[in-house]
Amino acid sequence: MKLKSLLVLLVAVVFVIAISCKEKAKETAPAKAEVKAQGQAVEKAEAKEAEEKEGEEEKGEKEEKEEAAEKDQEQAKKAKVELPAAVVKAIKDNVPDAEIDIMDVEKEAGIALYDIEFKGGRGEIEVAEDGTVMDIATIIALKDVPKAAADAIQKAAEGGTIKQLEKSEVRAEIKKEGEKGTIVKLATPKYVYEAEIIKGNQTGEIQVDPDGKIVEALKWSTKGEKEKS
Repeated sequence: MKLKSLLVLLVAVVFVIAISCKEKAKETAPAKAEVKAQGQAVEKAEAKEAEEKEGEEEKGEKEEKEEAAEKDQEQAKKAKVELPAAVVKAIKDNVPDAEIDIMDVEKEAGIALYDIEFKGGRGEIEVAEDGTVMDIATIIALKDVPKAAADAIQKAAEGGTIKQLEKSEVRAEIKKEGEKGTIVKLATPKYVYEAEIIKGNQTGEIQVDPDGKIVEALKWSTKGEKEKS
């Protein structure tokens, strides 16, 4: 009788334990499923982020290539379409690898002159249509200007600020004969120092030779106005 009672009790205990384990498994399953779902969501988010980053990098590279192509086309247009071959050669020979910033074309005594400014402080150059370099300018500091020229520039800039100084090496000039002109190459280059001066809302330019003699008097201009002496 006692043995039978013990068996009944043992079966009851096993049944209770089985039910408890089953309930616990039911409670754990959603938690595991939630953790798995969270893990999958994180993986998807990371994959999406990596894909977007890759897409942005590809877009950036594409934009850089397009920008470089546009830049090359712009330079090619300036060098090959707007400039005569002789002018292009003169630029390459005298200012290699320079990038054109601003270009003006004007005629003097029937001769077309190309005045070209370069980016990155590379100065400027003036070239005749036949490729003759009229003058080439480089940006310099005040300490590099001869004393007499520096004194003349500083006197002209009194009350203002010297924004930029250039040293021009004049290699050729135009000799006028009536309405026509002839290019004359100089045996020895002439040097001229040009200063850009700012005073209030005005900008002025003056040119002097190494001895301080005025080559071109100071001319002032304001935005939207013509230069005035």
